[in-house]
Amino acid sequence: MQFLSAGEHLFGPYVWTRYDILVMPPSFPYGGMENPCLTFVTPTLLVGDRSLVDVIMHEISHSWFGNLVTNASWSEFWLNEGLTMYAQRRICTEILGLSFTCLEAATGKALLMKDIDHFGEGHNFTKLRVDLDPEDDPDDTYCEIPYEKGVTVFCLCTRKKL
Repeated sequence: MQFLSAGEHLFGPYVWTRYDILVMPPSFPYGGMENPCLTFVTPTLLVGDRSLVDVIMHEISHSWFGNLVTNASWSEFWLNEGLTMYAQRRICTEILGLSFTCLEAATGKALLMKDIDHFGEGHNFTKLRVDLDPEDDPDDTYCEIPYEKGVTVFCLCTRKKL
């Protein structure tokens, strides 16, 4: 698979031996969910025009960041998703080119701003590292913020624009 080859070129060997995609029933609540060797995806990804390949690139990127290296708690969720977004955009650039990746990054920034507006700029859930109280449901924190703020940190660390 082209995405795996690009990931290996950028981040080292794919250690899980096998990679499969399992299309879940329509009730599956996420676009994709990574596991070693297997990604679960929603049937809505099967649009026929490859317009949602970024989801597959993202889930494959978890093979290096998320399945091999991951966060200690939900408060550090941004590390997992930020590194994965960084890997996804590097793979995307390698396969689809910088222009496509820049469009993806602009879309991500717009979604980030929308989520910050939704929660309110000073809200705990807009922080990079969220301080979860025991009564907080991690599902309530789910948004683009840890993905897009996280990838921004890693791009700054490597001085890459993605």
